[in-house]
Amino acid sequence: MSIDFEKIRALEKIVKLKIIDLSKKRFASIKGISAELADLREYVEGDDIRFIDWKATARKGRLMLRERIEEKEQNVLIMLDVSGSMGLGAGTSKLKHGVFASAALAYLAVKDKNRVALATFSSFINEFIGFGRSMKHLYAVFNILLNATPYGKTDIEYSVWRMLPRVKSRSLIIIITDMCDEPESIRRAFEILTLKGHKVIVFHIYDPDMYRLPKGVDKVSFIDPSTGKQITLNVKDPLFKATYEALVQAEEKKRINFVRACRAAGIDITMIKTTELVEHALARYLIARKRGVVSK
Repeated sequence: MSIDFEKIRALEKIVKLKIIDLSKKRFASIKGISAELADLREYVEGDDIRFIDWKATARKGRLMLRERIEEKEQNVLIMLDVSGSMGLGAGTSKLKHGVFASAALAYLAVKDKNRVALATFSSFINEFIGFGRSMKHLYAVFNILLNATPYGKTDIEYSVWRMLPRVKSRSLIIIITDMCDEPESIRRAFEILTLKGHKVIVFHIYDPDMYRLPKGVDKVSFIDPSTGKQITLNVKDPLFKATYEALVQAEEKKRINFVRACRAAGIDITMIKTTELVEHALARYLIARKRGVVSK
């Protein structure tokens, strides 16, 4: 893989400018996330109430405290989905959003003296760079991100299984994906990671115009980005329109229910729409974490 230092420095400059802008609001820190790797225990009289974990309290029905260890070095693994469907998106592709989000989070991790690793995946692990915290290591992470290209199907569960032997200690694992995979398979992947003691955060890259049919045309060709298979349909046909709209509503309902189920299981899922700036989504998430609420 060739290393384009000019592009790496350009990405670094963009990330720094965006992070500086976020820092003015005083919440641009990975520590607010990685602190959640701390042990959870029951609250006892005299504990600092600021550290009560209200989500865990609601789940367990008694006051639970999160012992903070943010002063310690943390391992942060970023897993970026580079499957074929990530190449789609209104305006800017889902993959470009994912690349910038990954770069920003990697920069924040290194800035806070955490060790960061990166894996790009589709139906397998495409690229991997182990944990490190130097600027040289960060540039190597940026280089992989800049060379990421969308290809193949999504298999989060298999990719997670392939990553587990490389993550020896308890880590914060950030998964950036459009979740174009079977919900049950995704659920198992998240469950595997949490059972191993890792903290899982998911940034769901979502195109709100993905299912919107174009106006003023009779026929539309649909191409599966994972397989390249193409089909042409008459979108003016009333039966097709009714069937299509019903399927879209069912898919959206399934997606919402899945996200709710994941959040109920303690998995943070934050939406990043292709129609919004990535830094705004990251800001929304970091503000929500600081306030102790789940980001929408």
